Amino acid sequence: MKKNLLLFFLLIFKFSFGHYFSQSSPIDSLIKMKYREDQFYFGTNYVILESKESNIQQSDFSSQINLGILRDFPLNNNGTFAFALGFGSSYTQMKSNIDFDTGKLSLQEFNSSRFASLVIPFELRWRSSNHNVYSFWRAYFGTQIHYNFIGNIPGLKKWSNSVSLNFGYNTWNFSIGYDLSPRFNYSNNESINNIRLFRLGLIFYLF
Repeated sequence: MKKNLLLFFLLIFKFSFGHYFSQSSPIDSLIKMKYREDQFYFGTNYVILESKESNIQQSDFSSQINLGILRDFPLNNNGTFAFALGFGSSYTQMKSNIDFDTGKLSLQEFNSSRFASLVIPFELRWRSSNHNVYSFWRAYFGTQIHYNFIGNIPGLKKWSNSVSLNFGYNTWNFSIGYDLSPRFNYSNNESINNIRLFRLGLIFYLF
């Protein structure tokens, strides 16, 4: 009888408290709780002026650079799913046959135009990493709010928004972005008002 009671209490103890002894140490648990990834970013993109207007042409290389910081918030214990919210900036330069001073198209001349933006990015994140793995796959879907300023484009809208998909392995990651709303507003040329920026390039995440 005593042996049966002892066996009974041992079984209760095992199922009630055994999982505490099988889990990682308090230090490992603390590391997992503080695990964050990809909180600083730097990217460079090739910019395409996407429009239904066939007369719009680009010359040379239109580009965009961006950098910023994101706060990573893991959604599960091992950090493979997360969301991130941050603050950044971008600088865009374009060379096209659009005269942004007048809002008209030129058939012979190409003009350089540029503007800077403050950016509020939000990302939904998947990655194959944890606090012990530093080379991993990632796929981040995001949306950005842009405050556009400091440029030589009179018809530049102050506010716009876009979506992006960043994916890759370890250091090298591809970035695709597209404007959800037009960047320009000219009363005399609706074709320019419909222009959206399509971006294709590389993005590098740090820390």
